[in-house]
Amino acid sequence: MRRFRFPLEGLLRVRRVRERQARRELADALRSLRESEARCEVVRATVRGAEEAVVQSQTAAELRAWAEVLDARRRALQAAEEDRAQRAQRAEELWARFLQLRRERKAVSQVRSRRWQQYRQELARQQQAEADDLALLCRGRKN
Repeated sequence: MRRFRFPLEGLLRVRRVRERQARRELADALRSLRESEARCEVVRATVRGAEEAVVQSQTAAELRAWAEVLDARRRALQAAEEDRAQRAQRAEELWARFLQLRRERKAVSQVRSRRWQQYRQELARQQQAEADDLALLCRGRKN
């Protein structure tokens, strides 16, 4: 019998490559998001430190200086949180894309699997038919 040949093998290969690429992009986006979240935590800690310094200020000049520092750190926190939100949005988009590409790859994989099973069944039928024919020939020679 002929070798198994799946006519959509090229498409399946392309879909596997696209899925792997999407998985890598998603991993990079998630790593970037974790780094951004860590930066937010660091900036939050500096804001808390500045808030404590404002409360503990002894003079008006010291209070003004720490208030300016606190204001700058709050702006930095806002920027860091906006960056984190953008990275989270990007990760969500890449997650959805990865899931879509995985579904597309699985659909072709399932078709290939069904075709493979059909091929195996047909091969088994042919082998059984050949074995039956051989058995009949052997019986015919013995008689």
